[in-house]
Amino acid sequence: MELGETTLTIALLLSIYALAAHIIGIWKKKIELFDSARIAIIGIAVLTTIASIWLFNLFITRNFQYEYVALYSSLDLSMVYTISAFWAGADGSLLLWAWLISIYIAVIAARGKSYDNLIKHAMPIILVTLAYFFYMLLTVSRPFRMLDFMPVDGNGLNPLLQDPGMLFHPTTLFWGYAGVIIPFALMIAGIYLSDDTWIYRARRWALWAWLGLALGNMFGSYWAYTVLNWGGFWGWDPVENASFLPWLTLTAFYHSTMIQERKGGMKFWNILLMLFTWELTVYGTLLTRSGIIASVHTFGESVTAPYYINYMIVVFAATLALVAWKYNSIQSKKVFESFVSREGSFLYNNWIFMAATASVLWGTTYPLLSEAFRGYKVMVGPSFYNQVNVPLGIALLFLMAICPLIAWRKASISHLKRNFSKPLATALIAVFIAFALGIRDFYALVVAVAGTVLVLSTHFMDISRIVNKQKKLEDAGTLKNIARAFMNNRRTFGGYMCHIAILMIIVAAAGAVVYEQAQTFNMRVGGTYSVGNYDFKLTNIDQYARGNKDVQAAYFDVYKNGEKVLANAEARMYHYVKQESTNVKPMAYTVGFDDLYFSAQAITADSATVKLKVMPLMFLMWIGGFYVLILGILVCISTVVPIRQRAISDDINVNQNTKNIITENVYET
Repeated sequence: MELGETTLTIALLLSIYALAAHIIGIWKKKIELFDSARIAIIGIAVLTTIASIWLFNLFITRNFQYEYVALYSSLDLSMVYTISAFWAGADGSLLLWAWLISIYIAVIAARGKSYDNLIKHAMPIILVTLAYFFYMLLTVSRPFRMLDFMPVDGNGLNPLLQDPGMLFHPTTLFWGYAGVIIPFALMIAGIYLSDDTWIYRARRWALWAWLGLALGNMFGSYWAYTVLNWGGFWGWDPVENASFLPWLTLTAFYHSTMIQERKGGMKFWNILLMLFTWELTVYGTLLTRSGIIASVHTFGESVTAPYYINYMIVVFAATLALVAWKYNSIQSKKVFESFVSREGSFLYNNWIFMAATASVLWGTTYPLLSEAFRGYKVMVGPSFYNQVNVPLGIALLFLMAICPLIAWRKASISHLKRNFSKPLATALIAVFIAFALGIRDFYALVVAVAGTVLVLSTHFMDISRIVNKQKKLEDAGTLKNIARAFMNNRRTFGGYMCHIAILMIIVAAAGAVVYEQAQTFNMRVGGTYSVGNYDFKLTNIDQYARGNKDVQAAYFDVYKNGEKVLANAEARMYHYVKQESTNVKPMAYTVGFDDLYFSAQAITADSATVKLKVMPLMFLMWIGGFYVLILGILVCISTVVPIRQRAISDDINVNQNTKNIITENVYET
């Protein structure tokens, strides 16, 4: 039997054994069964790792007798993209997903002390899913299927996927996809056991998954910006949306957990949000890897769609049945005394995120529904998404500004005046200054200026409050007070830094969309054309071979106010000989606060037709977006401690020797 399928078969058998050992161990209360199950789980990870390394080896050695290798690689494909071809199709992607899940649960199994009753009840949910994935890998989605002959060469990789972004976009998404199942399983176990502590255990895993999804979406956005030749960063493509949907619900879940942790409220919200997140994760894989929707992001067609759909139906129905059975034990405490309160702001946050999720899901699914009922697919354009989600985004932005300073339980008029008069005045002054500087666009003024300044002001005020409270505990000097406040409030500080990253993305989007300048010119060598404040001079045209493609390049020098600010900027066109296709390779360069975007439409021996764009503040998109990696790590290390008491600060862990200093009710801050 072939090595890859042998290891997957054994992994399937071990999954079934570990599942049975958990069920019998819970039923019969036999501890020794859990010990053997943990060993089996580690064995699953080892076997899945061997299978994955074997598939990498098959690509590297160009073993085209394996159908999957022949479909997605070729002799002329560079080594780096030969390796990335592992996840170019549905079969390899499913193996990657199973591999990551197996590693996650092996980490849990290896930590014996944390393998408590909640984990013992959560693990069967993961093992059932993993066994199902192994079954698919051995039947309908076989990366190790062999041909009856050895092809001389393979089909090669889709030229659009031969980009560095494809090294990171799918892998980070599946890092997130694999991570989502852990908090989902903990939720199921918590409901079954009537154990509310699942929320604390799930939060850190949810954040880990959120980080993967966030980075995956950012890498996908950057790939679209630098590969797809339309000069944008988010086109509301159906498959693009598929990875965005679970990020929306997981973001809502992470915020909503704070109410359950602190006050025992919003339990049903958290259950539904976690269920939707896992369902949308599987749905995203269905869209991306099954080919049921045409998209520039699809990775080929597959016969796996019915398997994913059946899985989603069973999981959804079983979860709702469990919730109905345990309904009385998962009742939330009544925590909403006023709509004008911090509890209320979390509720509004959930509604806004769910409204955004519903609109994106509807637009993404509509082509399938139209085909089912009309007989043909009707695609939903970006205008629909923008009309619905831009107002929701503005509401969310201002809610982000309100939440840090609004009181728990009920905010009085005097409280609102005291906490929000200065931020509102600062935002208003910023709008007047921006207007005086020539900014007239409504969205730029309201969103990029007023909204951003308001959020920064309220966040700064709350940080000042936390530092001052730390000073009351122990005044060790300004820098030490800030450092200790930071360490004692990592969750708060990390969350605020994530908010700042979102602000950077919003400002970049406003600048690039509202103030973009674009012109298309047919230029001869030596000619100069202007866009905005920049002059573009075509200096040379060249043609050369690079790897598996021929490259045509037009070179530009760029001037601003008579001074050269960029030399030898390129606009490229790639011709892939094997695929007999020509692709435009957009090039973007950051000059000062602007991105200069070059997109060749045609290149001849002495002329070029090129679209030139000037996109202000675009660089903030990538700084803000990829900054979440550091921010996520920062928040991940925050201490998970149930908040059950009145404390001197929302997040400070009060030492034994300072408990007597507690004098203020946090619900009134």
